[in-house]
Amino acid sequence: MESKSGKAEFPQTRWSIVLRATPDDHAGLEALGELCSRYWYPLYAFARRSGNPPADSEDLVQGFLAKASNDDLFSRADSDKGKLRTFLLTAFRRYARDEYEKSVAGKRGGGNVISFDAVEAENWYEKNTASVENPETLFDREWAVAVLENAMNRLARECGEKGKGEEFSAMRPFLTSGGTNADYERIAAETGAKPGTVKVTLHRLRARFGLALRDEIRDTQDEGTDIDSEINYLIQLL
Repeated sequence: MESKSGKAEFPQTRWSIVLRATPDDHAGLEALGELCSRYWYPLYAFARRSGNPPADSEDLVQGFLAKASNDDLFSRADSDKGKLRTFLLTAFRRYARDEYEKSVAGKRGGGNVISFDAVEAENWYEKNTASVENPETLFDREWAVAVLENAMNRLARECGEKGKGEEFSAMRPFLTSGGTNADYERIAAETGAKPGTVKVTLHRLRARFGLALRDEIRDTQDEGTDIDSEINYLIQLL
């Protein structure tokens, strides 16, 4: 899209809204809360792989997110950190290194920006991180997993709003992997559709999932950032 001056204009993303926000800006704080609720787990995984026990990792994440909100941290992001992923990890590492001792003690149990299940997080961490030793690589991989899951949830909401929630649930396992004729026949039996119709519908859903994935990634980038390069990097991680 171009403005009257002929210069390209990019739609605002949640991340760009956060970057422009002040502590009293409702839209900015709302965008920040939504982003944090979607992407807290990669920070938790990074803290654990860096050697922190579960309780301390939880404290670190909650303390960092509280500080980010209370101190308007994101509005001071460097211009070369146009990705939420890059900025979060850089800022979190600095927080963990410089402010853990003085900040964590007063954070636990109060002042949380988001609510998350630490037990569930630890169970997920133990099941899914054994093969990754480097904390930074683990952070990026878990970020990629979160991006895919959030994009899938976007599509699930879209289908639910159109009254096609059951159809989506049946086809969801095959949106990121190939299906066989046996799979199409099973889904057809579950949904009451013909196998050929299932195959066509699944093809369309995959295309819509691709758009949902782009939208999710766009929300974590600054305006004008190359979406395709981020998609390619995240896919490589998976």
